[in-house]
Amino acid sequence: MSINNFLVICMKLSILLSLIFKAHAQPVKCDQTPPQVTVSEPSENKGLFKLSVVRRDNDTKNVYLPDQTYVLMLETTNITRPFRWFMITVEDPDVDNSAHGFEHHSVDVGSLKTLASNQQSRYSEKCFNTVESADYSEKNYVEIHWVSPKNSPKQKVRLRATVVENPEMWYTEEDLTIELKKDDRKPLDSAPYPTVEHCDLRSEARYEITFNGRWSRLTHPRNYPSKPDENGYSHMVGASHAYDFTLWHHGTMASLGMKLLAEDANITVIERDIINNMSSTGGTRTLIRGKRRHHPEMFEPSHSLFRADSIHHLFSIAVAMKPSPDWFLGASRFELCTPFGWLEEHEMPLYPWDAGTMDGVSYESPKSVTNPTDNIDRVEIGSFNSESPFYQMNLNNLKPFAYLHVKRLAVYPIKGRNCNDIGEEAEEESDVQNDQEVAIEELRVLESVQQHCTFSEWYEWSQCVPDQGHCGFGTQIRTRSRLEKSHSNKYSEEKNKQFKDIVSCQKDQPLMQSQPCYVDC
Repeated sequence: MSINNFLVICMKLSILLSLIFKAHAQPVKCDQTPPQVTVSEPSENKGLFKLSVVRRDNDTKNVYLPDQTYVLMLETTNITRPFRWFMITVEDPDVDNSAHGFEHHSVDVGSLKTLASNQQSRYSEKCFNTVESADYSEKNYVEIHWVSPKNSPKQKVRLRATVVENPEMWYTEEDLTIELKKDDRKPLDSAPYPTVEHCDLRSEARYEITFNGRWSRLTHPRNYPSKPDENGYSHMVGASHAYDFTLWHHGTMASLGMKLLAEDANITVIERDIINNMSSTGGTRTLIRGKRRHHPEMFEPSHSLFRADSIHHLFSIAVAMKPSPDWFLGASRFELCTPFGWLEEHEMPLYPWDAGTMDGVSYESPKSVTNPTDNIDRVEIGSFNSESPFYQMNLNNLKPFAYLHVKRLAVYPIKGRNCNDIGEEAEEESDVQNDQEVAIEELRVLESVQQHCTFSEWYEWSQCVPDQGHCGFGTQIRTRSRLEKSHSNKYSEEKNKQFKDIVSCQKDQPLMQSQPCYVDC
């Protein structure tokens, strides 16, 4: 054989193998033709048998939320006409309808789950992502669980069923096929505006944040803790911060501070991390800290004030739930800088997050360390474990465990910038003062006081005050005084006295410092 002929044969074999590989890689459709039937073509259904997704009040028809559990119901509409065999498949709607086979596809369409209590169903050996009848007994209905895909790029999935009434009567397609579209709406606990790396607002804003707990036996009765007197929320802790700082975030590993907060309601480390990251050019600006609330005061609000600016235009907070393995509530990287100015007001429902550091399916599960540690994720909503408080429940059907209310209190122009760029925000600041001229005069007094200001030495650290009980981790503080030199100007001493107690001489030189401490038990 000549070399040329050999090369030609090799090229033909290469093309043939390529075609075979492509044909094999082409997604195929599950052949649901029942093995028991004696006729090759299905009968006309005419609404006799129906496949449906069990919906609750807040569910939207023909859409699904990612990573949620749905109940599929296959039933007869006429109890005198039961079915004996069935098959249900979840698949990509774009599969090749002309080809059939068993193939594991790379496209994530979720997974079907048989119920442990249901002995009438089993996983199919004929098709992938398919459940079929385990016997040939008469059935009026059957329930199957479908866990929707978590991060699939596909926007649609198809649920398809076949039922057999008898060897000569079987049905498919009509009323037995459902196509669902991915719900692209933001989760209910999302901030109203997306995060931005750069904020162009030429002003600062002061905010009040309020945490209102709603976790109770009435709102969340399933597997509610057996000792409700021990229920509670930790301190609300967080910060206003820059784009480059993350307190916690979905899909990332929990820091040591978040781990201690979620597991033990200990805020010492996370609070220290926030303080250590304080900077005028990035990191954090204001430590957010609200009171912890325990039974019977869990419905009492927890408040805190903070400031935001064009660098520190986001905030994040976290509140641990007790008892729980490592569950917490909170907001991550909440954006305050909007195209219309500083966000005025917003209320957001809160749902539990899992820090990924401890195992447990319920509030009072025995604690065991997760190994290896998981990323922060939602608590397993739609769990198949009957001990879970969220058994067969979707996020849209879950009542909020708390509400977070953010309210803008004031907007302040930044000295040295063009006030014309502030727009309506400057007008809002003028509402704080009845007379614009008086406001200007007061600002001059503030500058005068600041220019003649020094500090005393730091005083001794205070006694350590435990965060909980009489011992353990706690906080101690120390203070210093502001010393003002004598000065004369055209303003009255009365106005100087009015302002000297509320002015911080320099933003980066506080009058109080805190540090973590420990009291032996």
